[in-house]
Amino acid sequence: MKGATLRRFYRVEGRMRGRIHYPFNWKFYVAVLALIVLMFMQLKLKTEATYKLQPRTADPAVEPAVMRCTCYTADEGAVCYSGCAPRYGIIAGKKEWVGMTACLYTYEIIDGKPVPREFLGFFEVKDTGAGIDTDGDGVGDSIINGQSIDVFQPTLEDAKQWVAAYGDYIMVYLVDGKG
Repeated sequence: MKGATLRRFYRVEGRMRGRIHYPFNWKFYVAVLALIVLMFMQLKLKTEATYKLQPRTADPAVEPAVMRCTCYTADEGAVCYSGCAPRYGIIAGKKEWVGMTACLYTYEIIDGKPVPREFLGFFEVKDTGAGIDTDGDGVGDSIINGQSIDVFQPTLEDAKQWVAAYGDYIMVYLVDGKG
């Protein structure tokens, strides 16, 4: 046969095929697919749990409370809610907290309860803000509701270092004092 191409045929399961056929083990592929789906579901749940703010379990003016802590920077010449220039040591919080001093701690969970671990310092509540959107309307309200605080950092790099060192949640205890 002139001009004809040579094809090799393999006999698999009694049929002729023009390619190599590997037996299809559907149970293996279903198990792999199920593992992939479970990994994505776990990743989604972890992501939601990390970023979804929960209502505070305690009033930080009465007892230490764990809350979300974000960082912010400001342009030269910016002014805080209280009228002073922002500097390290100032945090933004709920309007009712302005003028109070916040004791910030890292914490660990012992017997299901948060326990202060490392004292981060005294911070003055001299600013307010909106914070993170907690109700899905696209408008930040976590600081307004007292679910989070915002720590002023001089530079964006300082803010990234703070979050890397202390994470997204810290323990806050408010005292009525002057700094």
